Amino acid sequence: MGAEATAAASPRRARIALFDNLKGMLIILVVFGHIAHPIHNDNAALSAAFDIIYLFHMPLFVLTSGLFAKGAYRAGRLNVNRIISFAVLGLAFQAALLAVNGVLLAHPERLLRFTSAPWYLIAMAWWYLATPVLAHMKPARGIALTALIALASGCIDLSSGILALGRALAFLPWFALGYYLTPTALERLRARRILWLCVGAAAAIGALRLMDAHAFDGFFTLVYGDNPYPGLGRGPIGTVVADGIAARLITWAIAGIFSLALLKIAPAGDSWLTTLGRRTLPVYVVHRLVRAWLTFHTPFYDPAFMLDPVFGTLAVALVTAGATALGALPAIARPLSGVLKVTWLPASPKRS
Repeated sequence: MGAEATAAASPRRARIALFDNLKGMLIILVVFGHIAHPIHNDNAALSAAFDIIYLFHMPLFVLTSGLFAKGAYRAGRLNVNRIISFAVLGLAFQAALLAVNGVLLAHPERLLRFTSAPWYLIAMAWWYLATPVLAHMKPARGIALTALIALASGCIDLSSGILALGRALAFLPWFALGYYLTPTALERLRARRILWLCVGAAAAIGALRLMDAHAFDGFFTLVYGDNPYPGLGRGPIGTVVADGIAARLITWAIAGIFSLALLKIAPAGDSWLTTLGRRTLPVYVVHRLVRAWLTFHTPFYDPAFMLDPVFGTLAVALVTAGATALGALPAIARPLSGVLKVTWLPASPKRS
């Protein structure tokens, strides 16, 4: 898996490397954003970086998950074992995180409230469960249906994180989009020169945030996926819903621009980034436990220099590199990734 590609690598191999590289880029941004989170509101540089990362990293990651979920439902059979694996990993991750935070025993009810990183694994179980429906619908209808579900979900307050339903619904269209797309189609799209316009547009949007810390205030609460439409329960329902839908559509448009930009600039060759992209699951789990440990058991975030735009950002970048490298170690990556291959239930016998 991590072997270097030769110059004679097949197009299929290069195509897979491209998407592993994309995932590698994304996981670095995820780790950086999470490590920065405890102090990002008080460090101008980290605040800008955090806001820009959160514009697109979750939708694009979900899209890549859908892209490689074609085996979730095949030949009339749902991959129930993979769904169980996601649920087991999500619950174990949640329990470990709550334990490091020091609240597992005091608040066991929080096991089912996925307000932090474990939500993604639980959402993967939900999205896999949706694949039989998606598989029996034409792409246009499937994407339209999931978009309507996501837009409607903003009318319900699911911010408690119960069973990760809020984010599972909010990001469902991105999973569906990835599910219907193929690596070949995205490779062809990547080759189009017009995507350089997306690179320029993404740079302009990022520059806007650098110039104005409040540039995204009108819609930013919705990028997290688990917040209801702003003003829900406090203003006229029609106005609140209309404004909320408009704001969510804006977040989708911006995420789409950044996603196309990253697709365009992602390297296609095999490298260390490719290997990292194949180990995103263990890195995702490990880095969040590292941040919890730093937050609750060390003074890492306490020094005044952590709020300095230069030194604080450098410290976060160094921890990002360390936590990413730790999670990518084969000794850690293999057992965590291996859980996804466990056969929890025996295959049902084929009918004669």
